[in-house]
Amino acid sequence: MKKFAAGLLTVLCATAFSVAQQNESNEWPQAPSYIDSINPQNVREVFQEAQPEAPNAVQSEVSNNATTTITPANNATNSSVTSNTSAIDSTNNSTNDNSAMPIDEQPVVLAPKKTSVGIGARAAFIYGNFWGFKDLKSDGMEPPTGFGGEFGIAARFGMVDGLQFSPEILFRFFNLSHDEDEVERGYDQYFLDFAFFIRGIFGGGFFLEVAPQISINLSSEYTFDGHKNTFEHIQQAAAEFGLNFGAGYYILDNLSLNFRWYMGFTEVFPDVKDDDEIRNLKEEKNKSNSYWSTINLKGAHTMMFKFGINYWFI
Repeated sequence: MKKFAAGLLTVLCATAFSVAQQNESNEWPQAPSYIDSINPQNVREVFQEAQPEAPNAVQSEVSNNATTTITPANNATNSSVTSNTSAIDSTNNSTNDNSAMPIDEQPVVLAPKKTSVGIGARAAFIYGNFWGFKDLKSDGMEPPTGFGGEFGIAARFGMVDGLQFSPEILFRFFNLSHDEDEVERGYDQYFLDFAFFIRGIFGGGFFLEVAPQISINLSSEYTFDGHKNTFEHIQQAAAEFGLNFGAGYYILDNLSLNFRWYMGFTEVFPDVKDDDEIRNLKEEKNKSNSYWSTINLKGAHTMMFKFGINYWFI
């Protein structure tokens, strides 16, 4: 029985082995015949015919999927984007647009224009004299000379380019003297000057100026050898009129130096009589309204040379 079973098992194994070999031999010979049966031209034609159909299939699938799934998402996204865009637009409308502009459209930024109105202060040193006496030398005297100063406020107004109108209000003191037989006569004057300058400005900061001037006599004192003159009765004109001619240079935009020459046209002592006139009119000597001097002061006019500085606050 055991021999029969072993023989049967041997037959079965041999049968299975032979079947496996037969199947293997059947598969390998078919592979070359299958590949050889494929024509490359046929493959190219099949591929070309199938190529346009693939996108349609994909598009239809994508379209179906988009209809079922993507479209709601897109609607939500679009609504979200729309709301965000509206919020951004409202924010941009409430703020300035700082985006760069083309060069041709950029606004032109001008330099700050200098103001045409200015206010400043002035101070000056004065040297001058009285000139034009009719007969002073007959008394053996030279015209009086002296020193003084002025200070005050000034303004300037631009008229046209390079031309200014500049009024000034200045307080002036002017002390002159001359000798008579080793005795000094002094003339101390205090004026309020109103000058109205027209100033022409040239290149490099240089300028020329001219101005009429009206001077109000505030006070006048006369001394004789350093003491108040009590035996003469001298009265000076209450106001004077003259002209200023000057030139200067702007050291800075708000600081200038200048030189001025002043010529007075009003007689300084118009009503003062000399000693000879008083002798002929002795009765007038006792009148309180008469003015007289022991020397001839007729024809005196004022001349001044001013070296000044102007500082402009504005």
